[in-house]
Amino acid sequence: MEDRQIIKLFLQRSGSAIAATAKKYGSRLLQLAGNILRDPRDAEEAVNDTYLALWNAIPPEEPDPFSAYSYRVCRNTALNRHRSNTAQMRNTAYDLSLDELAQCIPDTAMEETLTARELGRAIDAFLTKQSRDSRIMFLRRYWFGDSIQDIAQALGMKEGAVSTRLSRTRSALNLYLIKEGYL
Repeated sequence: MEDRQIIKLFLQRSGSAIAATAKKYGSRLLQLAGNILRDPRDAEEAVNDTYLALWNAIPPEEPDPFSAYSYRVCRNTALNRHRSNTAQMRNTAYDLSLDELAQCIPDTAMEETLTARELGRAIDAFLTKQSRDSRIMFLRRYWFGDSIQDIAQALGMKEGAVSTRLSRTRSALNLYLIKEGYL
């Protein structure tokens, strides 16, 4: 089913909107939530919460593209649950992938002058200058939270090559953010 049809079902408040979303995007949403939460029950609950959030947001929203909107809602839902679950703990697999980016992202002292949106635009601009494979690796690792092993398997590469490429991309991002005045 096409995304426009799914959105139309949401707008009509048809219960089949959730079923159509689950059929088309359910496995990727579950993988995304699972990469962040690492507990299948929590991931399943986050995906169900995602469906509820979509139901509550559409209408009035009519997201385009629907897939990206769904992934963002799921990611935010999973991140909120992750923060709640790990308020006293660190070093989960997702935390480790974020720690890899820590040197590239401005510290909290700059938050007063730099909004997350501005930083997001800068990272987007940086990524548009990278190769397709580098963009895919970067987004799969740091947005979807995929493991190096999963990325390597999906791209038909060795894990070491993926790890090296991500390291080089992070270094290039760091230099780009310094050049642009973000660090």
